[in-house]
Amino acid sequence: AAGNAGDYRGFENEPAPLEEGARKSREERYRSLDDLDSNKIINDYCRSCHIHRDFNSAGHIEETSLLYKRKVFRYATECRTCHYLEKQFSLNDFTRKTRRPEEANQGKFREFELGILRAQKAKEN
Repeated sequence: AAGNAGDYRGFENEPAPLEEGARKSREERYRSLDDLDSNKIINDYCRSCHIHRDFNSAGHIEETSLLYKRKVFRYATECRTCHYLEKQFSLNDFTRKTRRPEEANQGKFREFELGILRAQKAKEN
């Protein structure tokens, strides 16, 4: 794909902020997207490579969620639950990461899961 492999389409050419507060970082923009927009960006990024050009995100979420035993992942409707950007400070860039079923089922993402559950509870109140 064009741009750096660590970025999702739509964010690959956006420069990092020159000074703090000057503009939103790629990560802040990505996190501020609603569910549909974030799913579209991730889906478009996946389909930009020849291997995944016929990728079906709805089918992927339905099939893959069954591999997870933990509630947050099993009932996920958003690609960002499993796919995320990790800041690489030494490179001043981002790397794409995936929270895989094997690691999630071992509880390696408990802190992340608690954050999701707290955010859901806050939305309900």
